[in-house]
Amino acid sequence: MVSSNYYIVDNSDIETQKLEAAKNHYSKGDYSSALKLYLDMLNTSMSYKLYYEIGRCYYKLNDFLPAEEYFKKSISLESFKNPSYLYLGNIYYKKENLNQAIKYWVSSYAYKPDDEAVCLNLATAYFNKGMNFQAIFYYEKYLKYAKNKGDSYDVIKSSIEKCQGISKQFLQKAKISIANKNIKTAIEDLNYAIKNYPIDFDVNHLLGALYLQENDYMHALIYLKQALCLDYKSLDVLQKLSSVFINVGDFTSAYCTMRRLLPLVIHNQNEYLKTLQLIKDLDDSFDDYSYVGHKEWADKYFSDNNYHMALMEYENCVILKDQMLDSVGERIDKIKLFLYPETRIIKTCLEKGGEFYTNKDFRTSNKYFSKVMLLSNENSSEYKFAKSKVVENI
Repeated sequence: MVSSNYYIVDNSDIETQKLEAAKNHYSKGDYSSALKLYLDMLNTSMSYKLYYEIGRCYYKLNDFLPAEEYFKKSISLESFKNPSYLYLGNIYYKKENLNQAIKYWVSSYAYKPDDEAVCLNLATAYFNKGMNFQAIFYYEKYLKYAKNKGDSYDVIKSSIEKCQGISKQFLQKAKISIANKNIKTAIEDLNYAIKNYPIDFDVNHLLGALYLQENDYMHALIYLKQALCLDYKSLDVLQKLSSVFINVGDFTSAYCTMRRLLPLVIHNQNEYLKTLQLIKDLDDSFDDYSYVGHKEWADKYFSDNNYHMALMEYENCVILKDQMLDSVGERIDKIKLFLYPETRIIKTCLEKGGEFYTNKDFRTSNKYFSKVMLLSNENSSEYKFAKSKVVENI
């Protein structure tokens, strides 16, 4: 009888030594030596982290083509919580491809919104594209999350505060002009206010309302839509928007706006029945292809990194045709992650914090509740609840 002995060689110690050595080389700035070790490890292992480290070494060596290749390989194995997005954004920014840079940076922002570098990168890229609404949106995020409050922080903070102050000043001037029935001057003042600080809800709302009053529907649409992006549950904005859409003959948009409006007027019987009747009247005029124009606009907005407007139009597609959820639902979810990642993280941290708090592991629960306080608005119920659960002196 012939017998054979098979030996399984455990290389885990060798791999650990290589990994530690590679990290040590990288920390000392010897990226070539680190890269050699990481590439050698590909013979025995494969992971998104290893691909990421290889990409990072190539990036530090200014060899961007293989860096991009390995970062994308890393993302193919882990498509959500992956620091490769940040570096890919950097690479495309160096190539002056702002659209692609923003695409990758918002993916990084989606899982780590309090990363000040990502917030500042997004603000800068949008500013360079001339998209000031989005630029200010991310500058504000940067100011909220920045830990390194150096000269750059001071300059940006001073500039934003100055612009916001000017906007408030001209908003007040506009209100005085409205009181004096000087609508033309009020509109001029509000345009100057919004030029300085485009993410002020009150300015967008009032400017859109004045343009509607003057029957300038195209301009009314611009600012009422921006107001809706800032507060998608504003009853008055939705009512005014539906009126504008009807006046310009955009009945599919009017229908979608009134569908959004309907749950907000459910306790006002007259308004609810009126809105419901208008929805029914419009519904009869649509067919299975009424969503097509909205899908085209949504795709255009998405490719231009205008995610606020893209979200609105993709949701319109689903409102007009339920079955569209199968084809655009994933993109809607992705955009919501791009724009509102804090919502998901706050919910998770409240749940985790509550579990550890119940088990009296207050040191760990404090970490989760502190994260909630960082990400949420100080006036929100989430912030107040988390603050009440933080245990001091442990």
